[in-house]
Amino acid sequence: MFSLSNGKITVKVDERLGGEIRSIKAGKTEFLANYDWESPIPQQRSQSYGNAILDWLSDYRGGWQALFPNAGNENTVLGVPLPFHGELSRTKVEVVTKKKSDLLIRTGSRLPLTLTRKYKLHASKPIIMISQTVENASDFIVPFIWGEHPAYELKESSRIHMPKGPLTVDFNDIGELQDVKLEGKGTWPLAPTKSGGTVDLSTISGEKRERLAYIHDRPEGWYAIDNGEKVFGLSWDLEAFPHLWFWQEIGGEGFPWFGRTKITAVEPASTWPSLGLQSAIERNQAFFIKPGEKKSCWTTFAVSSLPGKRLTDITGINQKGEFQTRK
Repeated sequence: MFSLSNGKITVKVDERLGGEIRSIKAGKTEFLANYDWESPIPQQRSQSYGNAILDWLSDYRGGWQALFPNAGNENTVLGVPLPFHGELSRTKVEVVTKKKSDLLIRTGSRLPLTLTRKYKLHASKPIIMISQTVENASDFIVPFIWGEHPAYELKESSRIHMPKGPLTVDFNDIGELQDVKLEGKGTWPLAPTKSGGTVDLSTISGEKRERLAYIHDRPEGWYAIDNGEKVFGLSWDLEAFPHLWFWQEIGGEGFPWFGRTKITAVEPASTWPSLGLQSAIERNQAFFIKPGEKKSCWTTFAVSSLPGKRLTDITGINQKGEFQTRK
């Protein structure tokens, strides 16, 4: 586990799990869901659970994973089985360089692709800039998808702000606490419910809930969150991640949650729904990279220092982590 700090923000990165970000703290505020469970036993330290999703979840303790070269369901591409959410987030990576406030990691994948991922803190502000590059090491064209998987633990009455846009609920019930209508369509922040009404997903309630929806075809690549202590936000490369996955696991009793989580995840993604790379190829959502070609993207996490501004005054966040507001 590596710790990066600039005096304003501290970030912990786990090189054993694909460069997963385990913690982001500014002062005493922790932004990510961050659990220290003894159970369930991670399959890496025991035996397979006999199911790709359960194997991945057995290692899950919150945090922020990078998904590559697959995201969502396990599937087979180019004759190669790709695990749930891709193998990167369960791979021990090579640490290329490590300094006080930046880290560069590198790894191969099951497909003939290599990925480098850099974490760099701003010199004096609570901002972390993440950049990554994929390179094709073969002599033929190779497909892939990628995504960012940050999970936050938000207090009741926390609010999420982003531009309006289309929203579609997943076609699977993800738990007994699901209240949104399967395959229901709406416009962010409103989602249709099973009871025939709508629910505002932008405000965190105190009720137990399980939800998976897609806020797809984003007009802009940013969102801002008021967690009751600070306003923070994410911005990203919209060409790489034109969609968002919205996932809530608040009080669900299934594996591996067992009623212990208060997760709200808002995840930039290259594809939707979460059916994996083969489906993305069929839906024309996959990236295809030529021999020797490189493809790069960026994501920025920033904590706002704007005094006296309401969340709805924020009109954007740029790559540098600067918040734009209404004048």
